[in-house]
Amino acid sequence: MTHRSLLGWLYRLMFLAAILIAFVLFLVLPVAGSFLITNSHFHFPERGPTTPEAVGISVLPAEFVSQDGIPLRGWWIPGDRSMPVIILVHGLNRSRLEMLERGADASRRGYGVLLFDLRNHGESGRAYTTIGVFESRDVCAASGFVKSKAVERQQILWGVSMGASSAILAAKQCPGFSAIISDSSFLSFRETVDHHLRLILRLPAFPVANLIVAITSYRMHFDPDDGDVEAAVHSMKTPILFIAGGRDRRMPPALAEKMFKESPSVVKELLIIPTARHGEAFATDRTTYLNSVYGFLERVRDNAVPK
Repeated sequence: MTHRSLLGWLYRLMFLAAILIAFVLFLVLPVAGSFLITNSHFHFPERGPTTPEAVGISVLPAEFVSQDGIPLRGWWIPGDRSMPVIILVHGLNRSRLEMLERGADASRRGYGVLLFDLRNHGESGRAYTTIGVFESRDVCAASGFVKSKAVERQQILWGVSMGASSAILAAKQCPGFSAIISDSSFLSFRETVDHHLRLILRLPAFPVANLIVAITSYRMHFDPDDGDVEAAVHSMKTPILFIAGGRDRRMPPALAEKMFKESPSVVKELLIIPTARHGEAFATDRTTYLNSVYGFLERVRDNAVPK
């Protein structure tokens, strides 16, 4: 084989390798990433109590339907009629059980409580996961359920991770909540896809993250900007407590700090638990966490009372 023919084969191999790399980067990874977001049925094992009895509360079954027909299931605790109702919203690949201890504590303080499973989680109906975009509809449906049971009472949203982002997006879609507890929210659908691609796969965001967002929004028929949590925060004056873990690599505390600064609310607070990882602020320092939440809610109530 001559030197020229060897070079010819080398060029062909390089050309084929470039096509293969482009095929993986521009098609395989984006499509796989999109389906991983929307079709995953993975569920993290529960680390705490798994029944209402285990935390000393009695619950009533709750069933309602989201705007797009997804059946949702949960637990309802009426609480003291003079107290607000807290709607608790769990994170990705979790269930209402993630929020059970928080719900039990709220119930013991007299609050009404609704714990429920988002679409494609727990006992709720199978559907595509959209990291907050369609899940916000579930939160609005939960609010509607509470109105049917306690029409005159104020409602508070309390979410973790995707649940926090869904809660904020819902507060823009179906306003009227008296306060939001946002624990470990991301900034937007686009930003969290970008960040997790770099964090987990060590790949540059462009072009893979852009393609994942484009393919997912095309498949699910939504505008990715509908998942812009930061913009929702900027547009509302609802009192918000932002919570973050100091060791959270998935939703670093800088995100909570950014939204805190951008919120136009008169009543807003920021809590960072220095040693907590993602979504673990409650488990890491329960006393500081709960004191901060209920202290904030007291200030919200005081601010709402005419002087």
